[in-house]
Amino acid sequence: MTKRTMPFLSSSVTFLEDALEILFKDLRLELRRGYEIYSIMVLALLSNLSFGFALGIMNPNVLEFVPAVLWISILFIGMLGFTTVFVREMDKGTIDGLRLAPISPQAILLGKTIYTFMLMCVGAVFIIPSSMIILNYTFRSDYLLVILFLGLGILNIAVVGSMVSALAMYSESRALIIPALSLPLVPGTLVPSILATGKLATGATIDMILSELQLNLAFLLLMVAAFWITFEYVLYD
Repeated sequence: MTKRTMPFLSSSVTFLEDALEILFKDLRLELRRGYEIYSIMVLALLSNLSFGFALGIMNPNVLEFVPAVLWISILFIGMLGFTTVFVREMDKGTIDGLRLAPISPQAILLGKTIYTFMLMCVGAVFIIPSSMIILNYTFRSDYLLVILFLGLGILNIAVVGSMVSALAMYSESRALIIPALSLPLVPGTLVPSILATGKLATGATIDMILSELQLNLAFLLLMVAAFWITFEYVLYD
């Protein structure tokens, strides 16, 4: 190993440690409060019950509606979580601590994004099984493929939500700003995710959802690159 690679590895390890420190801080706060997780659980259940009564539990065409139902519910849960990512730092006055801390802005963004992703996954754990029970359907594809694709779609929404929360934390109209900024961006991942979920519910293989997978990966790379470059200006300016 050359001398040039050693500083790079050291800085990479420090970067990941800083990101994990931000993540663990937010998780500790979340576990102390608890009510947000309960709110996500209740919202997931109410969402599925509402769609169940609207569509009919024994609807023979349920698979035509399930993909949109799932992703709309996941998006609603994401909107609930977005308000706490950076807005909480602003409300509690801890945003100045983050600015002064000897941490890379990108490490802060990464930690916050992982936190948002985990929060949305908690909601998805309640949404998907309860939806399968209430609407009486199942995924016929490989469950590992289903989990991986759903995780990719949720990660895309979490990336958008974290940056939108950072942009909205300076505004007094955060409840309006967050949806207004998120909704124009999320169709880039929402549309292919809905299409692929419909295919996975009918037994599709990875070859059959390859185009949707490529679109989601391209969206992820585009959003990460854009937010990675601009987040420093958002945090400090």
